[in-house]
Order: sequence, then C-alpha cells, then structure tokens
Amino acid sequence: MKPLYSHEEAEFLAKMEKIWKRLDEEKIDVISRHLGRVESLLDIGCGSGQTMKGFSKKVPKLVGVDENEERLKDASKNCPEARLIRAKAEELKFHEEFDVVLTSQMLHEVKQFGTKGQLSKTLRVIRNALKPGGRYFLLDHFDPGEGKVTIKVSGRTEELMREFKAKFRYRCVYLKELGPGIYEIEKRDLQDFVTKTWSFNSPMEDMEMTETHAPFSKGGTEAIVSRAGFSPKRFILFTNIRNDLKDHRIELKGKTSPWHRKFLLISSKPK
Repeated sequence: MKPLYSHEEAEFLAKMEKIWKRLDEEKIDVISRHLGRVESLLDIGCGSGQTMKGFSKKVPKLVGVDENEERLKDASKNCPEARLIRAKAEELKFHEEFDVVLTSQMLHEVKQFGTKGQLSKTLRVIRNALKPGGRYFLLDHFDPGEGKVTIKVSGRTEELMREFKAKFRYRCVYLKELGPGIYEIEKRDLQDFVTKTWSFNSPMEDMEMTETHAPFSKGGTEAIVSRAGFSPKRFILFTNIRNDLKDHRIELKGKTSPWHRKFLLISSKPK
C-alpha cells in the first residue's frame, strides 16, 4: 500500500505541526463545542493524532486510521489512548460501531488525489461505520468563492507572491500589480497563497502546488454528503483569514472584509 505521504513528507509535516499548534487548538475547540457526550469516535486520516489528543479524556473509545506508518508512530506518542489502524479509508470494514466519525482536512485530498469513485467509497465507509443516528463531522478547507480583492503587501511578500504564481499548478494565478506594493488578486488565489508558502522548497512543495485549499463550498459539500445518505444539520465557519494575512504582512484594501477559510459540517445518519 503506497501512502499519500512519503517518509520525507511525513517527517516534514511532523515538524510543521509543532508550529501549527494554534490552528490545532482552534480545530479541537470547534469540534468539542459541538461534540457533546459520545462513547466512541473514529478519526479517519488521523495523521499524528493531535486532534484525537484533544478528545482523549472525553471519549472512552477512540480509533485513529491513517495510511502512513510514520504518521501513526507520531499518533501513538501523542494519543496513546487511541487504537490505531494503518489503512486507506475505503478499505475499512466497520459496521455501526461509532457515535461520531471525523475527517479533518482529509476529504479534500481524497477529492483531489483519489481515484475515480474513491470519494463515494470513502463516504460509504463512513456511513457504515456510524451507528444509526450517528454523526459525521466533516472538517475541511472552505471555498471563499469567486471575486477579486485589492491588497497591500510589504517586506518579502511580493517576492513570495511571484514565486507562488510561478509554482502553483492547480490553476493559473491571477495577480495584477496596481502600484507600488498594491495588487489585485483572486480570493481563492490569496487563500491558497497564505496557506501554502510554508511548503516552498520543502518535501511537501510538489503536492501543495498541485492542490487547492479552496475545495468545498457550502452547497456543494451539503450535496455531496446528502448523496451519500446523510442529513446535513449544521455548517460552521471558523479560522478567519485575518491572522494569515497579518503573518504574511498583507492588508486588505477597500470594502472587502476578512473571511473564514475552514468549516465544520455536521451531518447525521438516519436512525
């Protein structure tokens, strides 16, 4: 079984996750606020187990699944309470065992890198794993939609933006210079820029330059889970892009307000 991440990519991600602690805490907080009391949770694409760790004292039965052995080694250290399984999502055979199934920033990779039919197979596995009335927590990157924004940049950001425009292969980046340090850019391109510069000149660069962090709209995501037999219940937006812009020394100009770039869709399986 060839994992999505190579040994070098898994090692690099483990280092980066220490830096991303703030974002992990935000994810755990938004999930916890809507989790309630549950006896069992399955985390598909659990990675290093940082998210599961946040529930280890609240959920008696925790199971984490990932296809990468290196990531599971990290998960065993971060969340020793969890049972860990090395497998691809579509290979799982659980039947009505869990109150909650979670995929955290994993489904967009299935959508963009998976084989034909892999997304529907993964959702079928999730549905089968849930008890009647169980809930599917789908957490992922949100599509801000079409539209151009004007930004003011400073420092090394201009150089990084040009590097991003040259390297990003998922789509052609729209970047128009309006004046010294002033640019017009598509919202999707800006979101991908501020969430992908960390990968430049790293083992993760090739993968990050061929996928987008704007894969799911509200209506499109609700339609996907509905076709899989779930009932969408709540759609929660979080992680305002404001901090990412600040970190990159970018200022939004005009009337455009910062937007949220992640979402949690909670859906239920029929009883």
